[in-house]
Amino acid sequence: MIAPIAQAETIEDLIAAGKLEASVLVKTPAPHFQKAPLLITVEVGTPGHFGTGVRVRDFAVPGSVVRPVSKFAFNESRRREGDTWTFQSWSFHLYAERPGALRIPALTTFVSVDAETNGVVEGELKLQVPPLKIVAPPETKGLASWVAATGFEVDESWEGVLETYQIGDAVTRVRRFTINDVPAMAIPASPDVEIDGIQVYYAPALVDDKTVGSSLKGVREERVIFTIKAGGTHTIPGHQIHWFNMNTRRVEQIDFASRTFEVEGGTTPDAAAAPEPSGKMENLLYWVMAVLGAALGYLLLRWLRRTSWYHYGRDYLEVWRSYHRIKTDFMRAAAQQDSRLCLALLYRRLSVHAEWQLSTVCASDPKLSAIAAALNAHAYSDGQPPEVGELQHLWQVCTKPEKPHDNEYELRLNPEPSQ
Repeated sequence: MIAPIAQAETIEDLIAAGKLEASVLVKTPAPHFQKAPLLITVEVGTPGHFGTGVRVRDFAVPGSVVRPVSKFAFNESRRREGDTWTFQSWSFHLYAERPGALRIPALTTFVSVDAETNGVVEGELKLQVPPLKIVAPPETKGLASWVAATGFEVDESWEGVLETYQIGDAVTRVRRFTINDVPAMAIPASPDVEIDGIQVYYAPALVDDKTVGSSLKGVREERVIFTIKAGGTHTIPGHQIHWFNMNTRRVEQIDFASRTFEVEGGTTPDAAAAPEPSGKMENLLYWVMAVLGAALGYLLLRWLRRTSWYHYGRDYLEVWRSYHRIKTDFMRAAAQQDSRLCLALLYRRLSVHAEWQLSTVCASDPKLSAIAAALNAHAYSDGQPPEVGELQHLWQVCTKPEKPHDNEYELRLNPEPSQ
């Protein structure tokens, strides 16, 4: 009589019987660089068939970013000693933030195999990852900020550029970063800028990751609005960003030039101060003149307050201040793609003169009509919002509208509902 063969009932039994194998492979050859993608793969194979397949539980690595290569497992067949084995694998990219030993916990892996004789056998395995050492890339010592990638490009453009500017004008700087094999979250933000006489507004950055097969491309777009608040000469300083090219294994530099704005009116922030008078007699004379000037000014102010010119000037100043506040809020809303707020501010601006309507402002210009239509559609239905430069053009036209001769392209800002 032939003794019955013991049948496997667990995943461990299948491994002991040579009917299953599972391991973690480090696909990236050494040296393993700081911030560069490190590829590890969980691979499970069997001479039979998988049941519900292989899944790796989520895991975290201290001081690193972990990102799966794809949303699906990779399947393949291999010949081994005359038999066909089926393999299923999951791959992950690790981005270590610091050099030194990288401690990766055991990866909990669920395996489901159709064992034929026993049906589906399922269980979890703890797969150990080989020890890894992370090293700093050459030439990065002393750099405060940098990224590692196989490719890194930056495109910079400016909207609202003029030859000369006036107080209240605004320009927008747009930077689009594209990085290969690294998520967009790793791209460092441009440094903050503080400039006397210029108000700086940073729109929320747009961050996106695109995966094509096993290739990853990160994209970051920044929009910064510079609103001029004082006359003179203002300069946005230049700066550099660095990145480690993993193909050449060299550090490369991207330079951003400075940009200067000449603003009509006022003096430059660096204008030399007038020399101060010296001596007691001169100081006394200044004090006497200051007291007399204050007294005369008080009397003049009391007289002016009784005249219509005073009230006219006060009202004009308040209108001027209100206009620039609205313009600043409008440009900020345009950068944030807040189309409803843009429309509300346009309403407010047009209300200065009762005869002004957006339909008459845009009637003679099909391009302006299209911009207003897109703004209205994005605010109350769907569609893409207009560009910041287009909205700035619309604002300027609404500030000084030209009445058209006909209403061929009439567009109503808030149309009535269709019947």
